[in-house]
Amino acid sequence: MLKLVQVGMLSALCLSSSFAFAKGERYGVSVNMLSIDSIEYKEGSSSSQDTLRYGIVHTRPISEDNNRWRWWLGLNYLSQDMKAPKNGIYQELNNLELRVVPQYALSSWSVFTPYIGAGLSLGYSQYSNRWKVDDAGFKYGEQLKDIDQFEVGAVAAIGSVIKLGSDPDAHMQIIPQVSYILPVVNDGLGGLELSVSLLF
Repeated sequence: MLKLVQVGMLSALCLSSSFAFAKGERYGVSVNMLSIDSIEYKEGSSSSQDTLRYGIVHTRPISEDNNRWRWWLGLNYLSQDMKAPKNGIYQELNNLELRVVPQYALSSWSVFTPYIGAGLSLGYSQYSNRWKVDDAGFKYGEQLKDIDQFEVGAVAAIGSVIKLGSDPDAHMQIIPQVSYILPVVNDGLGGLELSVSLLF
């Protein structure tokens, strides 16, 4: 857990301190409903499960000359008991994720600006208290080894900025978004995510 806290503090420091305020920058919070895909292990598979995770978000223009492109930087945290399928694996999960996604605005219709994006999910996960579970749902055998690992996933996203207020430099933004995370380095957290963010 100490490693997770250290990684989180370092990520938060990088997210907040390496950027100077600029026109078009936004900071905010997000609530994400993640439908976690099952993970295959040699001892069995974990469950697919729906859970909530929370995060902080920072956006900024990629180029001052083209306001259709911007960076989406998010820091998300998740702690969840992963229920086991029959003859599968029970485990407890702690995950810290830094997400870096360039986005492109497709158009602008009144207060709505739909966009698409693709980028990377960089995470650190701890899978602890791991047990094999039989077909009746009971743990058996010896406790399995904990897993601590860094994970990289590919992210595809589509959403829309909903602007609140008439001042282009001061309005708030509500952002519903659908993302899919595909694990590409170390088999870990992946799945479909529905999120709502509020940016200031």
